[in-house]
Amino acid sequence: MAGGFAAHVAKPRLTSRPTPFRRVRKDASLLLDADRCLRLRSRYSDCDRCAQACPQRVLRACDSGFRLADGCLSCGRCSAACPTDALQTEGFALNPSRASASQAPLFVDCWKVPPSLSARDATRVPCLGGIALHRLVQWHVMSEGRQIVLLDRGWCGRCSAGSGAIHPAQEALDAARALLAGLGMSTNTLPRLESLPLPPAQMPADIPGPLAARTVSRREFFSGMTRAAARAITPVVVGEHGESGQSCSARLGKIETTAHSQLLAQAAALGERHGRPLPAGLFPALRVSDACRNHRVCAATCPTGALQAHANGDGASAGIAFDAAACIACGDCTRACPEQALAVVPRGDGEVPQGATVLTRWALRECYDCGREFADPGSSNVCPVCRETRQLMHTSFSQLFGSVRGLHGEPSPEQTSIGTD
Repeated sequence: MAGGFAAHVAKPRLTSRPTPFRRVRKDASLLLDADRCLRLRSRYSDCDRCAQACPQRVLRACDSGFRLADGCLSCGRCSAACPTDALQTEGFALNPSRASASQAPLFVDCWKVPPSLSARDATRVPCLGGIALHRLVQWHVMSEGRQIVLLDRGWCGRCSAGSGAIHPAQEALDAARALLAGLGMSTNTLPRLESLPLPPAQMPADIPGPLAARTVSRREFFSGMTRAAARAITPVVVGEHGESGQSCSARLGKIETTAHSQLLAQAAALGERHGRPLPAGLFPALRVSDACRNHRVCAATCPTGALQAHANGDGASAGIAFDAAACIACGDCTRACPEQALAVVPRGDGEVPQGATVLTRWALRECYDCGREFADPGSSNVCPVCRETRQLMHTSFSQLFGSVRGLHGEPSPEQTSIGTD
């Protein structure tokens, strides 16, 4: 089972056109791909995970764009929370050669720690809280058996990017450990948090920039200066005063690579390697009630293509199908459904879904009034649009000619014919 599913998710399809990331502000390291942002793509989205994750509350997502006020720490916690990787923060890349250079633990340190106090081959990031779950699992795969050790310097509780009593990396770390253990990883290879405190007086007030965060060679210094100059002229998508960049529209294609799809791809590869199936809990479930009327607005709204309109080969039926591997549980479909017939629910223990499964199947008929093909669960020969039109006409005639009933004691011939098949 693991091998079949790995083939299904491990090689995500490439998008037909690249969508470049642009700097949210000229003085910030936060990058945005507006085409991937749920909030900018659809009026049905209420996603604000990035804003909720921001420790300074200076980031706000709205329908018209992003607002980034003064005070951004460049900690990356907003990008770690983004379900579609629409937001990215510089400084969280892992060098593959460094990851597999030895069998010693791969230490991960914060940029606030002076480079001279970090291990020689340590991976340094702006903030440990900015490491997303899928990134942590990806690092585990890249490290080829080396244990990833996040170093807790005792500063997080005092840092403006911290989370008080709870370490900012703890949630992602716990989720990664649980997932990797379920896929057969031994305990001594699971990523962990190690306390290695430093004196509080050594902690700088702000997260330093990439050049100050590490020791660089002469070549790296001048390369960094070139990148810094490029940053100054990089187009801004949304600035501090709310200048909006190019708006997204319904013509955008589906988002085919998300944080969740990357997590599934890495987990599937590990599961195949160790002969373990993926946990069913990684896959959301979708419940459809009897109120569904096959409007298929849900499939048109779904940002990742997890919901798809389908028809059988002989053209006798149609409906919607659901691919749980592509679902990011954003809830856009539930808000877009005119009948409120959909609900995203956790999946219980059971078999891992393989590909898209049919959720609804409706008989196809030709409408008696307009001649268009429509799907309906009953036996009506009139499509829902024409039925609503008939009902509206019936109501209008009743309101306009209600006095006729009073005068003659029976409805007019026009009223009698309205609403009949």
